[in-house]
Order: sequence, then structure tokens, then C-alpha cells
Amino acid sequence: MPTTRFKNLTYRMMLPFFSPNCSHNPIETVAGHDLVYACQAEKLYRKHHILGSATLLSSENQTSLILTSSSVPCHKASADTYFRVASITKMATSILSMYFVDRQYIDPDAPVSSFFPCEKLPPVFHRITLRQLLSHTSGLTDPPDLENALMAGVTFPELIVKYPVSSSDNSFHYSNLGYGIIGSILESVFSMPVSRIYDQYLFAPLKMNATLEGCRIDKAGIMPVTRILPYHPGNDLILTPLGTRPLDIPDPLRHYGHTAGSMYADIRSIHVLLRVLSDGNHPFLSRASVQEIRKQHASYGKLSPTLSYGLGLLRINDAYLSDHLIYGHQGFAYGCADGAFWEDTTGRIMITLNGGCSEARNGRLGTANRDFLHYAFKKELPAW
Repeated sequence: MPTTRFKNLTYRMMLPFFSPNCSHNPIETVAGHDLVYACQAEKLYRKHHILGSATLLSSENQTSLILTSSSVPCHKASADTYFRVASITKMATSILSMYFVDRQYIDPDAPVSSFFPCEKLPPVFHRITLRQLLSHTSGLTDPPDLENALMAGVTFPELIVKYPVSSSDNSFHYSNLGYGIIGSILESVFSMPVSRIYDQYLFAPLKMNATLEGCRIDKAGIMPVTRILPYHPGNDLILTPLGTRPLDIPDPLRHYGHTAGSMYADIRSIHVLLRVLSDGNHPFLSRASVQEIRKQHASYGKLSPTLSYGLGLLRINDAYLSDHLIYGHQGFAYGCADGAFWEDTTGRIMITLNGGCSEARNGRLGTANRDFLHYAFKKELPAW
């Protein structure tokens, strides 16, 4: 993944020559409101080599669902297709966490150690709070062998001892490990597998077609993911190694790999999730919790000065993209580059999920997401 400026430049130079193309006319269907600027949308799908995607645009009571396909590799999306939405999962984790805060099941400012009364955790967990995990201000960073540790059954306390916390000054360090530990907290509190907690308290009440266990979905209904650069034919990924394992019993110290990026959902379910935070008066969360999620808790700094972070929520203040603050999250994993965002004040929504896409970035914002945000909030939706 291109994470430095030099890698980004190299990636963009190679993209037109070594990546599969989505096809000249990638749009299969447009359901709902007709697109005013369909040609510009098609150009974006081709520019970013987007494979098998669903894009939802919404303004007030009008919605447009755009479905695309690719032939090499063969990816075709439908309205019911499940996508592994990667870090968009963090938005769901934040919403569910604050749902439990509203009902006083958990205290966001209690130390992590307080949720594990029978376990001896490293001293750092006596100061790290749930709120810090939600805002990436705990000092935790991702160890290089995080996925291998999960597969090997290494507990998160053992992992922390091997890779010490970077700091204790509330500075911003984006951490999948930190968000995974939130799942461990929930398992410890409720004594049930974290996937069942999400099913019972989030997905079912909101009537979402979603799960943390991809292995429980028919594979034919899941969009495979293909890394387009470097592109290796036949290397489509439907389930990650971790995703092949069902969560049958609670194991809090080892189940820290799902609540950061393992949610599978269809695009309408992601729309439902966004509405919890964008409506302002949604019954699922208190107004105070919505405001807490949306307010700035940290900044990305010099690398991405237009980006800041709430609780499981990216905040974008960029006049090129919108005249308003944009909220939402993006997801990068195994070759996809997803995005789910809404525009403050207007409530307009743009969601795009795919089975492969350019992973180039502008600072820390995916270039594909940046282009689609500009298209949606500066061009298409204002024309409706």
C-alpha cells in the first residue's frame, strides 16, 4: 500500500500501465434518481480502475444506487452484495460503544483494566481508557505481525509486552489494535462472542444485513477483493484467514481482530449506519453521544492538515470537496478502497464500496475517495 509520498508517486505512475481496467462502460445499472453527470462518474471508475462496485448517493428523500462491473477480473455488484468494508467497521464499533455508554453498561473514561477484573494486564492498561481507544489517542500502534499474532492465538497483553505503547500524551496514532481491543472489552463485559453482541445490539435493531463473521455468509454473495497493483490474476480474496474462523465462544484476550475492520455489509446497511449519526435525532443514540462521536478529539497533523478524528469518525474540512464539514470513514484492505461519508448541514451522503481500486492516497485520504467526494458534493448532488 502506498503510504509515503514517494511510494504514492511511484504507484500513480505505474497504475495506468500495470492495472486491470474496469471496462470502458463500467456502469451496469442506476436505480433511483438519474445521474446528471453520469459521464463524469464513469471517468472516475476508469481512472481508479474500480472493480465491481456499489455507490450510493443521497440528498433529502432522493437516492441513486450505481452498480458497476468488471470483466478481467470478473466482478459484478448487486444491491444485495456483501462487501468487507474494512475500517468503516470502526464507525459501527463507535456507535455500538456509545449505545452501551448511553445505557451505562460501560464507562468511556474507565481504564481498560477495569473491564478485565479477573485478568492481570500490563500496567499501561491502567491508564488507557475506552475513549482513548475510540479516538486513537491511547498511544497504541499496530505491530508488524498483528495478523500473524491473531492467527497464532497470541493474547493482546502478550502483544503489548512485545511492542510497548509509543506515548502517553494523548497524541494521535491510528491503531487497528486499539480498535480490536474494544471488541475484547465488549466480550469481557457481556460474556458472549463479539459477533453475537453486534448482531443482537446493533445489526438486528437497525435491520442491517451485516456481520463480523464472513464465514457465515454464502461466498457467492460476497464481493471478492483484488489488489490491482501489483495485479496477480486469480488472486481474488473472499475471506481473510481470520475471517474463516467462526466466533463460537467468547475469548476476550484473543478476540481483538474483528472490531477494527472485519464487518461485512451491503451498501444499504452502510447507509442505515450513517443515518444514525447524520440525522441528529435518531432514536438509537442519545444526542449527547452523537455529539461526542462527531466532535474533534485528535488531528492528523501536517501530513493531512484537512483531516481530524472524532470517535470512530473521520472529519474532513476541505473546500475543494465541500463548503461544509464532511464526516464518515474510509476503508483500505487487501486492495479495496471504500468510503462512507455525509456532508454536515445538508445531510447529503456518498458511499462507495468495491472489489478492487487504486490505493493511492492524498495525505491520508484515499485519492479515489477524494475524487468521489468532490464529484458527489460539488457536482452531482447539488444538481439534483
